[in-house]
Amino acid sequence: MKKQSKMILLSSIVFLNYSCVNQVNSDIASGTIPITFSTNVMNSSTRVTETTFEQGDKVGLYAVLTSNSITQKRYIDNIWLEYGEEGTLIPEKTIFYPEGDAKLDFISYYPYQTQGIEQGKAELSVSVQTDQSNAKQRSQSDFLIAKASNIAGSNQAVGLNYIHKLAKIRIVLKPQNDESAADILKANPRIVATGFKTQASYNVESDSFSNLTEEADIIPYGEWAINEEGNLTGKEFIIIPQTMNTASQSLVMDWNGKIYTCPIPELSMTGSNQCEISVSALQSSNPTLAGIAGNITDWSTVSGGITENKENVNAIHLASLSFALSDIYRVYYGGKPIAEICREYLKSDGLSSRVITSYPIDENEIIDLSQGTVLQLLDKDDAINGGKISWNTQTNTFAYIEGNLPPIQQFYLDSNGKVLLEKPDDPLNVNITSYTIRDIRGGTLQTYPIVKIGTQYWMKENLHATMYQDGSGITKQTTLGNGAGYFKPEKVNYFFYNGEAVTTGELAPENWKIPNLNDWETLQAYVNNDASLLKTGEWLALKAGDTVCASTGESGLNIIPEGLFTQNSDGQTNYVNPDRTAAFWIKGDTNGTLSEKAILFMSTKNTIDFGSSSPERQALSVRCIKE
Repeated sequence: MKKQSKMILLSSIVFLNYSCVNQVNSDIASGTIPITFSTNVMNSSTRVTETTFEQGDKVGLYAVLTSNSITQKRYIDNIWLEYGEEGTLIPEKTIFYPEGDAKLDFISYYPYQTQGIEQGKAELSVSVQTDQSNAKQRSQSDFLIAKASNIAGSNQAVGLNYIHKLAKIRIVLKPQNDESAADILKANPRIVATGFKTQASYNVESDSFSNLTEEADIIPYGEWAINEEGNLTGKEFIIIPQTMNTASQSLVMDWNGKIYTCPIPELSMTGSNQCEISVSALQSSNPTLAGIAGNITDWSTVSGGITENKENVNAIHLASLSFALSDIYRVYYGGKPIAEICREYLKSDGLSSRVITSYPIDENEIIDLSQGTVLQLLDKDDAINGGKISWNTQTNTFAYIEGNLPPIQQFYLDSNGKVLLEKPDDPLNVNITSYTIRDIRGGTLQTYPIVKIGTQYWMKENLHATMYQDGSGITKQTTLGNGAGYFKPEKVNYFFYNGEAVTTGELAPENWKIPNLNDWETLQAYVNNDASLLKTGEWLALKAGDTVCASTGESGLNIIPEGLFTQNSDGQTNYVNPDRTAAFWIKGDTNGTLSEKAILFMSTKNTIDFGSSSPERQALSVRCIKE
């Protein structure tokens, strides 16, 4: 649905001379005058787009005799009308005014519900989507009511003026100190609203909400943009009107891989009301952000004030984890890691799904892969979350015990990293940050994302170092055979290394290594040699007429077709097969050596191939694995 200020007169339903009348209600005879409708969206504070109802939108309609209430006998009982072409609001069946001088009271609502209002009652069930990040789901979160009273039969359309009954909160990020709005925009912080009730009952007679339930996290709609004041705006979300307070509700933001919170001040929101929350954006070691709640001009008044940012993160909200910098987060308590949250791919004969899991970390900072909890199965709709997973590090296989819960939205941890689904009496205050490779060379920091695949931890992208671990520079080469170096094509940020550079043993980041043949074969076996799970991005055919195989990237390894450098028989060095292949070095059995094989991914093959390597005549990509 969209908003528009003008009234739209709908085309009339064609009148037919029926020999008998429509019997909409068994005890009230309908006459011969068809009912048509015009519509107008009033106070359109929560709509996404900029016109009236969109084609295909459905509204529900009730009508009672003016002397009755909706809890009594109904003349029209929850029929639907669909917004069609040329601005027509088309009922599911032709309806007529009652015979004689009887007048009607109409109640219409959006969006249409099959169940509607139970007989003898006046309450409609209302809910907002927990994920409002796209226009469709945000529109499904809207709730409008239109009433028209004391309407006598006529050929004039019944005017239905829809009023929004929900409220909207807009978020503004205000850069502080030396923070740059452009840098914040580039980082694209992910933000969620936590602790809001998402379901309620709405009484169409008393115009009030009650029975607010289903506390959940809400993902806002919109994209960040920099406004004239140099602040970031564009994120907003719809809520059922409710009293908000610092103790139970907050904004949680994933900014550059660190989780921050901003408690929401005490506010009382009413329907068709909009409130703006301004958050002071300043990166620090403190996991809280300062926030101000204010008013928007031309909207009904909402009192607000500066929040008291005294709470730390204790509930871990999965919706706030963007996994943008890495597929792994680490949770710290008292400065030490106690748990790891992974977005990973489970692959076995009985289960194939992307999941979010949590594993405890012991006091020696060793991850206990035998005590995992499956928080969400991202590719399954069944209520089977909350199960246990235990990995065998020798065989790279897992044992899985299915859970019986819907997707877990938030959880707590004890000091041993054990998952708690209920809030403990004294929850831990923790810090959450992306777990990345911090590769410091020559005083320059380079970070790399990490992905867990089975029991292996891989770099999520290729190495692009221009210095060795000891800080000395790697020579940029353009011709193979001229000594150790790296190669970089023009116009793309891809890096390739010849065999001489790899065998120095100084390429991999500290505590990481160039994978050997067994490492690659372990990965190959885990994904059942299905290269589509490892490849991502657009791959082109090697030659015209070839079929390009799938590249789903479900494992998260993120292999893209970067090509390679080779030396031909004439001694010329060429950059070959960009957008079509990817090739990687394999470490040899002893230090300072390379395998006679190299890993090859091709656009036209759905398997992981082991081709021959030529250290002096090739420059290939480097992907590292945790030692």
